[in-house]
Amino acid sequence: MSNSGNLPVKSSQFACAAWGWREVEILDYFQWIKGLDIQAVEVNAHPNAPKHLLDRGGEEATRNIAAWSKEAGVNIICVAGRNNFATPDESVLEEQLQKVRGFIDAAKILGAKFVRLLSGEHRNDSPPAEVFPQLQRAFTTVGNYAEERGIKITIENHGGPTATGQRIARIMEGVQSSAVGLNYDPANFLNQGTDPLMALRYILPWVNYSHWKDVRWVNNAPQFCAFGEGEINWLPIIQELRNSGYQGYWAVEYENPEDIKRGTTVSLQNLQAMLEKV
Repeated sequence: MSNSGNLPVKSSQFACAAWGWREVEILDYFQWIKGLDIQAVEVNAHPNAPKHLLDRGGEEATRNIAAWSKEAGVNIICVAGRNNFATPDESVLEEQLQKVRGFIDAAKILGAKFVRLLSGEHRNDSPPAEVFPQLQRAFTTVGNYAEERGIKITIENHGGPTATGQRIARIMEGVQSSAVGLNYDPANFLNQGTDPLMALRYILPWVNYSHWKDVRWVNNAPQFCAFGEGEINWLPIIQELRNSGYQGYWAVEYENPEDIKRGTTVSLQNLQAMLEKV
């Protein structure tokens, strides 16, 4: 399965996604990740991650986080934001756009390269047609704002308008900002009933970031788990992404805060071993 055109994945390309660490004080999170020899981390900007502060924290809080990351010896590479650009309420949409501008400003202070965004609140399988042009306009707006500040936007496939590769391609084909790309999360696709390999083939031109966790079935329902402990067939997926020339971050994402250290460690080890096979 090896490909001579693929460069080795450098240690600096591995990162830790932030969501599973939402219940850990942020300095403790930084220090533990550094002990795992991961140099790059995300921070949450989410109302359900109060220990990361960035959802409603101001500039002072952001600068504190920047100082703590330097103290711990890790690089913040992404602000993982929570947003809803699919709202039918124009005033709410404007509030959401302003909120994301704040995430971008925070990323600039933190020295982060990316702001991770979602499409909207709903995770249903039938988004209304008018949502797509609205998302195109919204992502173009924040993409232009980000580009002026040297930041990239990465949209995560997270259900609803981003539940399939076809829907994402429909969004991206109308986004008029080169700063906007995609965070490829194979497990999120499978959790929504979409084949992650087939989805990747639709979205490859725009992938600029990635999350890595796994899915297993418990009582006939999908459940996220550590990378390599689930049922996803990883080799063809990783081969497809690497053959595309992807040289971005590989962020392990273990979502259960109850055993976050074990899950993150196992995910990193299994991802590294898998990449060595490709």
